[in-house]
Amino acid sequence: MLGRDLLEADAVRAFEVFAEHRSFTAAAAALHLSQPSLHAKIGRLQTALGVPLYERHGRGLRLTVAGERLAVFARDAGRRADDLVAQLHAGAAPITLAAGRGTFRWVVSDGLRRLGATGRPVRVRTADREAALGAVTSGQVDVAVVAHDRPPPTLESRQVAVYPQTLVVARRHPLARRESVRVVDLDGLALVVPPPERVHRRTLERALGDAGVSWQVAAEVDGWDLLVHFAAIGLGATVVNGCVQPPRGLVAVPIEDLPVVRYWAAWRPERGALAEDVLQHLVPAQAT
Repeated sequence: MLGRDLLEADAVRAFEVFAEHRSFTAAAAALHLSQPSLHAKIGRLQTALGVPLYERHGRGLRLTVAGERLAVFARDAGRRADDLVAQLHAGAAPITLAAGRGTFRWVVSDGLRRLGATGRPVRVRTADREAALGAVTSGQVDVAVVAHDRPPPTLESRQVAVYPQTLVVARRHPLARRESVRVVDLDGLALVVPPPERVHRRTLERALGDAGVSWQVAAEVDGWDLLVHFAAIGLGATVVNGCVQPPRGLVAVPIEDLPVVRYWAAWRPERGALAEDVLQHLVPAQAT
C-alpha cells in the first residue's frame, strides 16, 4: 500500500506532463498550474520516492534513469485509464502508432483505413526508425512500424510486410521491358538517391560497389515520393521499395540480387493485447 500512496494519480499525471516537456514552465502551462505549484508537487514526489527524478543538463533539464522509468509508468497508467474509459462506454481504446512518412503512405495506409473503419481512435506520429522505437520503449506510442532489421529483443515484434527492391525507370527505357534486372544492369545509370546517411542509400551503394557498377548521382532527396517524382521529371532512374507505386510514365522492375526490405511492427509487452488486436487490421494482405 505504501507504493500506491507514493504514486498518487495526480502527481503521476503531473510528472508525465513534465517528462514530456522537460520544462516546468511549459508543463505548468499545459496542466494549468502555477510553476511553483508544479515544482512543489514534483519535489514532494521525488522526496517520497527517495530518488532524483531529473537533473540539470546545461541550460535545460533531463530525466534520470529513475525519472525515465517513472515516465514510462505514468504513460502506461494514462493509457490504461483511456482503455478503461473506452470499455466502460463500449468503445475502442485509442491506439498511437509511429512510423516514417513512406511507411505510413505505402505500407500501412490500407491497414489504417481498415482500423479507422472499426471506430477505434487512431493517432499517428511520423518518426525515423530510431525515434519510432525510442517512442515505443518510452511508452509515448503503442506500436511502431519500422523497416530493415528486426527490432531489439526488449520489444515484442512481428514482420508485417516484405517487398523486393525495384528499379524505377521511364516506360521508354530499355530496362523497362525486362521482367527483372540485376545490379550489374544499373551500370552507367544516373540515379536519384537518398542522402548518404540513410540506410537505403548505404545498402544500395554497397551493392553497386560490390558489383563493380559505375553510376552517377542525379539528385539527393529524402522520401520515396521525391525519389519517384524526380525520376518522373527525367532527372534519372531510382531504386525504391516495391511497395511504392510509380507515377504514370514510369515502370518498376524488381532487382533480383538486392535484399528484400522487411517491415516490422514493434511494441512493449505491456501493450501486447492492444497490439495484437490492432495488427489484425493493420497487416497488409501481402504480408508474410
